[in-house]
Amino acid sequence: MLVYVLNFLGFVCSVAFPQNKPIVEPAIKRPPTEIKAIYVTSYTSRSSRMEELIKLVDDTELNAMVINFKEPTGVKNWPGLDKLILKLHQKNIWVIARIVVFQDDDLPKRDTRFVLRQSGGGWWRDRGGSLWLDPAAREVWQYNADVAKQALALGFDEINLDYIRFSSDGQVSSIIYPIWNKKQNREQVISDFAKYITREIKNYRPYAIVSADVFGYTLVRDWDVEIGQRAKILAQYFDVLAPMLYPSHYYPGSFGFTNPAEHPYEVVKETLLSGQEIVKGSNVIIRPWLQDFNMGAQYTKELVQAQIKAVEEAGLNQGWFLWNPQNRYTESALQHD
Repeated sequence: MLVYVLNFLGFVCSVAFPQNKPIVEPAIKRPPTEIKAIYVTSYTSRSSRMEELIKLVDDTELNAMVINFKEPTGVKNWPGLDKLILKLHQKNIWVIARIVVFQDDDLPKRDTRFVLRQSGGGWWRDRGGSLWLDPAAREVWQYNADVAKQALALGFDEINLDYIRFSSDGQVSSIIYPIWNKKQNREQVISDFAKYITREIKNYRPYAIVSADVFGYTLVRDWDVEIGQRAKILAQYFDVLAPMLYPSHYYPGSFGFTNPAEHPYEVVKETLLSGQEIVKGSNVIIRPWLQDFNMGAQYTKELVQAQIKAVEEAGLNQGWFLWNPQNRYTESALQHD
């Protein structure tokens, strides 16, 4: 057992801190008062399109980027990423590392013990075909904590954790969990993970900002959405909660709308108003993800701006993220410098 543990720790360290990668301790940086960010895939960050996005930030009210650092296909520490981060810093752009946690097609290639299985045999996959890891596996917690430390060592300013939940899409009733024994409820498992990973990150870099993506419904009412994400509890551990307030993802009938996607102002504002009551008493920042992609409705300049207006009129003044999976954003919806 000791040999196995040492081997696993060696594997984690080899992934999180590859050889010949100097770790440079950056100067303490304070985040902008309002962080207004766009989402960038690892592929885009390596392409010529990155110059377009940098110009978009330069020309508008944007001041930050969320760049994929760990995707379901693995850690994306590509040669030159550190130089890109330095370039963004020189332009006063706040750089956030997005880490996809429990949805993971990469780790099972090297260690199969933590992958979810299905009752009929074989590995369980969600509707998109991705594998998932057991949220109760502490080795998985440590692996992702080490990935976060690697991102900070490269110069990222903030860690953004995504897919910190039990899977909800697919035949979840057929899942066999290799670690979770169901004695703890889902909420407790995810809360324990949040406590663990934030402690690990803060011990490594005390001033690091840690944000967590959560379902929008976690702020509609006080519950864990049956995936373990209870905002009231998670607000105790994370610096920032980033609810994904995409109106297209709300159920028909939400807030009285047959098609919530057509009413982004009302959906975003009502969610944030109720959410602030749910996390009341904590010091957590609510910095929501907003929709800038076509689903449920054609997302025009006006619909994107309606969401930004809703954030402001809900009394939140610490920013927002824009999500578009193709990283193509509605520039006309943004204020220009």
